[in-house]
Amino acid sequence: MKEMFQTVVLFVWIFASPMRTDAKEEVGRAFDPERDLLSLHYDHAPDRDDGHSAAADRTVIESLFGAEWMVHRVLPISGTYGKNKRSFISESDAVMDVVWKARGGWVAVAREWDKAVETVYERWLAVLTEGGDVFVKEGGQSDFTAAVVKRLRQEHPEIETHRRIHVIQHSRWNEDQTTPEALEYVKMHARYVRISDANRYLNVKGGDVAFTQAAIEHPVFGPSWQAAFKYYDPVKRLDFSDTGELLYILGLGEMSVTDFMKRFLQQERSRPSLRKDNTGIFATPPAGRTPEK
Repeated sequence: MKEMFQTVVLFVWIFASPMRTDAKEEVGRAFDPERDLLSLHYDHAPDRDDGHSAAADRTVIESLFGAEWMVHRVLPISGTYGKNKRSFISESDAVMDVVWKARGGWVAVAREWDKAVETVYERWLAVLTEGGDVFVKEGGQSDFTAAVVKRLRQEHPEIETHRRIHVIQHSRWNEDQTTPEALEYVKMHARYVRISDANRYLNVKGGDVAFTQAAIEHPVFGPSWQAAFKYYDPVKRLDFSDTGELLYILGLGEMSVTDFMKRFLQQERSRPSLRKDNTGIFATPPAGRTPEK
């Protein structure tokens, strides 16, 4: 009887106890557009898909939140490479200028690493000091992220970076090209989330004619896509797989190229945006809003 009782207790303990697969994941929270920062990282080394992702990122963010919001809540960073540093493509600067220059600008890591770390550190610190979190769309390696997190921990050890800096990565290749020490540091001192590879649904070999046409003809985002396509020919490949990380951060889930086109490139000049209703849940306002100029 005693042995039976012990067996029952053990069974209840095993199945009633919460499964802890990742302690950092448990303390994460949803992105809050009223106080958080989107830190968009592009390696541009050696593939050119970051150009497509830059255009896609702006398309999503500006469609949801508007142009003015981006100036204060978005920080694009180019050249966040790791072991692949020598393969950085300097031509990417032209794409970054077209996409981001009029929306608050962007940080060029390749020009001066230390200065870039300082710039990003200050932006992150300002948001963290005001009670917001930082969400990193890790569209490259994590060496640069590690450098900024390390600076924060050195200067402000009271900031719980493991809870308030959320690093979203979708690519095993990006992890392999990160120096091992940097990857380990980020996983230890930030909330590191590895999602499924977005190449499954945002990468089309041979391109997509309908998508390309809709993108270049868009009245607001057309110039960004044109620059991206000049940089990386969509006839060869349409690839904005890194944007899968942004979709994850914003709670939009996995979205096919066709669904992306229908939602963000074909809707009549309307600009749906995410806002919180009185329940704290993100809601989409009624259709019919005119785009912000």
